[in-house]
Amino acid sequence: MKRFCLGILLFIGFANSSYGQSFTIADIIIDGYQRVSPGVIYGLLPVGIGDEVTPDVAADIIRALSDSGYFEDIEVLRDGNLLVISILERPSVAEINIEGNSVLETDQIIENMASAEIAEGQIFTRSTLEAIRQGIQDVYSSRGRYGATVDIEVEELPRNRVAINLDINEGEESRIRHINIVGNNAFDDDELLDLFEQGTKPWYLFFSRRDRYSREQFSGDLERLESFYLDNGYVEFNVDSTPISITPDKEEIYITVNITEGPQFTVNEVDLAGDLVDAEALLRAAIFVRPGQTYSQALVTGTEEIMVQFLGNLGYAFAQATGVPEINEGENTVDVTFFIDPGNRTYVNRINFSGNLSTADEVLRREMRQLESAPASSQQIEQSKVRLERLGYFETVEVETVEVPGTEDQIDVNYDVVEQNFGSVNFSVGGGGGNFFVSTSLQAQNFLGTGKTVGFGINRSRFSKSLNIQYLDPYFTPDGVSRGFNIFAQEIDSPFNIASFNTSSYGAGFNFSYPMSEVEALGFDIGYAHTELSSGYGSVQEIESSPNFKLFPSITKYLISPGNTNPWLGPVQEAVLGNVSDLTDEQLRKFPDPGFIDRNGDTFDNFTVTGTWFRNTLNRGQLPNDGSLHTLGVEVSLPGSDLEYATLNYQGQMYWPVTNDRNWVVALRYNFGYGFGYGKSNEMPFFQHYFAGGITAQGVVRGFDENSLGPQSTPGRNYNLVNALSRLERDENGNVITDYEGRANAEGYEPVWETTTLIDELGNEQVALAVTQQFLDRDYDSFGGNILTTGSLELIFPLPFIPNRNQVRSSFFIDGGNVFSSNCTATQKALRNCSDFDVNELRFAAGIGITYLSPFGPLTFYLATPIKEGQNDDTKTFDFTIGTGF
Repeated sequence: MKRFCLGILLFIGFANSSYGQSFTIADIIIDGYQRVSPGVIYGLLPVGIGDEVTPDVAADIIRALSDSGYFEDIEVLRDGNLLVISILERPSVAEINIEGNSVLETDQIIENMASAEIAEGQIFTRSTLEAIRQGIQDVYSSRGRYGATVDIEVEELPRNRVAINLDINEGEESRIRHINIVGNNAFDDDELLDLFEQGTKPWYLFFSRRDRYSREQFSGDLERLESFYLDNGYVEFNVDSTPISITPDKEEIYITVNITEGPQFTVNEVDLAGDLVDAEALLRAAIFVRPGQTYSQALVTGTEEIMVQFLGNLGYAFAQATGVPEINEGENTVDVTFFIDPGNRTYVNRINFSGNLSTADEVLRREMRQLESAPASSQQIEQSKVRLERLGYFETVEVETVEVPGTEDQIDVNYDVVEQNFGSVNFSVGGGGGNFFVSTSLQAQNFLGTGKTVGFGINRSRFSKSLNIQYLDPYFTPDGVSRGFNIFAQEIDSPFNIASFNTSSYGAGFNFSYPMSEVEALGFDIGYAHTELSSGYGSVQEIESSPNFKLFPSITKYLISPGNTNPWLGPVQEAVLGNVSDLTDEQLRKFPDPGFIDRNGDTFDNFTVTGTWFRNTLNRGQLPNDGSLHTLGVEVSLPGSDLEYATLNYQGQMYWPVTNDRNWVVALRYNFGYGFGYGKSNEMPFFQHYFAGGITAQGVVRGFDENSLGPQSTPGRNYNLVNALSRLERDENGNVITDYEGRANAEGYEPVWETTTLIDELGNEQVALAVTQQFLDRDYDSFGGNILTTGSLELIFPLPFIPNRNQVRSSFFIDGGNVFSSNCTATQKALRNCSDFDVNELRFAAGIGITYLSPFGPLTFYLATPIKEGQNDDTKTFDFTIGTGF
């Protein structure tokens, strides 16, 4: 500034002594510029070539250049008729270095400095440094860190540049030592302090941050306090002041909240005013406030929201409803008037979509219930948003209504979506233990962005070979009738933990569904399946009665009485043989109950018809947190099929948000099933049985092994043949002995009947031991049943440090259920491994589970422990699945 003044004095003195009071500018010379171009400087000058200069004009020149903020020093001189301007530019900020910060991110501090016009590449203004220091300290103070300090150092660099170095000491968070409320009479301190999220911390809440002061959170506490009083009729309530005292060490703070309660008011009259647009009856039906009630601001606000929603449904997108309480002095009553301003009735000009990078616009547009050129309806706009969320294609869906520029009655509706994984693709190949496997599958609910579901899979391993193709078009017709089909062929050994059997099947199905309303639909499916059963070696009794000679086709005869060709040993005679096929089940030591194959054969052609009713009010297609889904299905094999049976299934899931942000949710899921035979079949086919246990079975009961719950099979019997020529053994005296029972036990089997000599096709004698195909550890396999009852109660909670909670779900759960059979065999009942429905036989487990929507499909993990289990139940503490459940 001294040099500014000096420049003026020099100009005036020079003019007075040499050239008089004024002169005309012949040229302008600028000296000292570096980054600021001469053109910019010329543009700032209030004079130009040819203008007359007086001493007053010099001051104007200096003031104009100084106001630009570009220059540190300015001199204005005269050299004859030349106007000479000498400048010294302010330095520029080359870099900003920040150290010591952890609570505040560096980007936040940089933005704070930029708001004060201090940023890299900008002109440096020293006078703003103190404001920056104070601003940063204020931010820390608002977060309860009153001891925070900020040291700023300006380091000069070559070429008229500077570096600004900030050294921050964030200090410790101040703890709330006490909150004192002054002026409360109607409510005691404890009741009011319970409204505060901040306050003193109880001794037992070790990890709570309740006592850490935050100005933002404290402002929210004051708003809750005010809302509490207003909702209880204290219309004149006011927070007068909130002084805060800080201890000298700045570690503890004391807060005083001074309030004025005022009297409690009741409602005297309620009325409407303004433009009611012929909807007075509808608006009055939305009024929650009634004369004689204690005044409640919450009821007034709720009424306002419902009125705006009603008017929005009538096409008034910018309607406003304001409830105003008018105090009747001396009566402690208020008259509440709702002022209605509907604005212009609006029409939708355009519906726009953004964010759908893979999904075609047509897929989104067909979900719209709000139409273009139609009156805008808040309900239809919101319903369209919900339908997009239920597709399961999008992580989030946001909607915004924007007024069309230049109009007063038109809006554009803009939907912004964020796509998420809506399928999975995997391929694997490998081998182990001499077994080669290859597996590939594609499952896409939004194939190539068309909204159609396409599935294709090939699998080959030691235990299964399969090929399946499926297709579904959810909008086969414009009004939402869907059509699809599936084709499959497979050869499968019995699933994990299930009694051994093999199926070879192929078939196809066609399905349709018809919408009944926005949330309900009816589905129909017609299918055909050809199935061939093979019980295999060691088949359980419920599948095929045993023992039998399947593994010994050469055994056709049995010895009734032995022959003799040596006259020295007795009369010569031929052996008397009998046909094995003539032996009775009792003679063969078979179980008394015939198996499924014994009763029905092993090859089946079945035609089925399935009807399904859906009701879906879930708010999202994946990981919902509000609404419900109910599915009721009936499947019947058509008369004339080889197996005549029917199944009835009911599944449901319901979600109840506990908090407004839907981060805490109570969820209930259940699955009930019942199957039975009719006509020539008296039972449900065992390979259609329900199974429970684990996370992948039809009945999910975490904490137990896969498919392990419910009725168990009866181990089969098999013949163990010993060649008669090698069966001779001698005792210590040289006598011939036979110890078939000992040999059987040595092999780990239990003999159930004495020996009989059989004759094979070559005439060799064989000794048959009928033994149970079960080792002594009594490890039975599951057989499933025709009655399914499972359920799960969950408390969904947010995981900390997870910003995107639409992709990750965590929950505490209690699972329960079991599988039962109304067709238990006498043998199963005798062994007590099968029962009809019995509440006492339900199993329960509790634990914690996490689901993550990964790019490969959902990943689900759980930890669980049974809280009610049976003596022989197989439990599982940890399990996970990949790529299922989407």
